[in-house]
Amino acid sequence: MTTEQSAELQNTLETMLTRIATGDDITEQLFKIQEISIAIESTAPTMLKHYLQKKSYTKALDFLKEE
Repeated sequence: MTTEQSAELQNTLETMLTRIATGDDITEQLFKIQEISIAIESTAPTMLKHYLQKKSYTKALDFLKEE
């Protein structure tokens, strides 16, 4: 997983969580997360892949912030 992919995923997750809090549509963010997940599948840390597969997006975001 590249630094750019990590930053893009983190930004997308943050945007999605903000949109959830304000009641806005998150369809675009869900598609982007899926797209990034597929792109990083072979290089992402195991725990991050687990969080994304289980749709534990807050945990995935926390994981990315700790890196």
